[in-house]
Amino acid sequence: MYKKIAIVSLMSASLITSGCAGFKEHNLSEVSKDDIKISSENKVKLFSRWTLVNNSSMANDQINAAGAAIHKKNFENALSESNCCIIVESPSEADVIVDGKGYNDNNMAAVFPAFITGLTLFVIPSWATAKFHISAEVKSKSESESYELKDSMTMVQWLPMIFVMPFTGTPFKAEKEVGENTYRSLVFKMKQEGFLSKT
Repeated sequence: MYKKIAIVSLMSASLITSGCAGFKEHNLSEVSKDDIKISSENKVKLFSRWTLVNNSSMANDQINAAGAAIHKKNFENALSESNCCIIVESPSEADVIVDGKGYNDNNMAAVFPAFITGLTLFVIPSWATAKFHISAEVKSKSESESYELKDSMTMVQWLPMIFVMPFTGTPFKAEKEVGENTYRSLVFKMKQEGFLSKT
């Protein structure tokens, strides 16, 4: 019984992903881990706090707090890749303070066309765009700077995408890569401005 359920689940998952392809917008240049790497042993103490700006009328304080925590985690993951900083728990301990905002610009109405596509076994096409939009006010003792970064990827669901997907990757992979690159881009800009190295 369990074996049959596992086989059906695997077949369903492969059918769903085989009719989908993810296309990156490339609004931001690709930033690699090597691009943000800092070799200095004298690490900057950094404090970051994030808020979520939500366009959904259904959002509440709990949802916004959870979204803000995700943005903070994603940013601090990019910081850890750069090996630049020690994350501190309060602004008074920090050399650099980051006030970040993550924007939920995505439209939930895209779920309905995707549902229709699934019902027709990908004969009727649909697409949805996942948007990544963050901004940050970065302050040190001597300077401050504002950053705003936007990128997106579009998921196309349609049976002919079976032939495209091997070249574009799955939408889930493309979404993950665009999201990670958005935070790396912020870290890269901060590195260029000198926020991530002690003088």
